[in-house]
Amino acid sequence: MSGPPGAAAPEGTGRRSPVISRLEWGVMEVEGLPPGKDFVLYPGGGHPWDWAAHGTRHSPGVRPGDVRELLERGATVLVLSLGMDERLRIAPPTLELLRQTGVEAHVRETRAAAALYNSLAAGGRPVGGLFHSTC
Repeated sequence: MSGPPGAAAPEGTGRRSPVISRLEWGVMEVEGLPPGKDFVLYPGGGHPWDWAAHGTRHSPGVRPGDVRELLERGATVLVLSLGMDERLRIAPPTLELLRQTGVEAHVRETRAAAALYNSLAAGGRPVGGLFHSTC
């Protein structure tokens, strides 16, 4: 699967999931990637999260295509953020996809999601995540 423009594998990480080094309202810094607002992260890399790619909006929320990308890129555990004020939802078809695949998935407020993601990545788990750094 080819990634969107700007998709990159952080140097020296191979298939390790990149670490989130900084998270503030509207700004994230991720190992090996330019700073940005929202990110798609997976084993071996990541890129800015373009909500328009799969029709993601705060409601109904994260779309199945966003999650499929993580699975296709080798993630076996997923961390999905709800935003700093938990305004982002997970769309019902996405919840159904997660149920059908049986993948381990965690849904958290963004700061808690980033902490969990980093912990899983540090432990060597092939973790993928979707991170929204504002509302």
